Amino acid sequence: MLNNLSAYNIKFEGLKQGVHFFEFTVDNTFFEKFDSCEFEKSTIKVDLEFKKQSTMMVLTFVLSGTIAVPCDRCLDVVDVDVDGEEKLVVKFGNEAYDQSDEILILPMHEYELNVGQYIYEFVNINLPQKRIHEEGFCNPKVIAELGKIEQKEEVNEDPRWSLLKDINLNKNK
Repeated sequence: MLNNLSAYNIKFEGLKQGVHFFEFTVDNTFFEKFDSCEFEKSTIKVDLEFKKQSTMMVLTFVLSGTIAVPCDRCLDVVDVDVDGEEKLVVKFGNEAYDQSDEILILPMHEYELNVGQYIYEFVNINLPQKRIHEEGFCNPKVIAELGKIEQKEEVNEDPRWSLLKDINLNKNK
């Protein structure tokens, strides 16, 4: 287990059955514990609904916040929204169950659960695939250079491929 994540421990042994709420705020110091240096600046609020039942616990994580990451297009920093809801079912038993990512089996003698790793994974799952500025907000110098490179690639086309372009055209005639 990672060091210094004790702030994310939930001691469930003394909790009564029913719904309990926990709130966490994660930032760059949290992500540094996972050797994740990709984020420039981050502030994410995690609301955790913890339902304790006699045979299991159901955890619902609600994430909301922003993370500053390099833009995929121009490499300048862009703020992306992180919003999502994830569930984790915790059961007790002696055998590991790896059929599902949403079910965790804890040994019978456990009395607390560290949710730090799950918060980290859920944040990463809820990051958008494309991390780019809105149209027109990318660094204009970088976009201009990319345009020049694309033009050069079109001009310096490999002659071996130019013969293949006409195959589909001749086939349709």
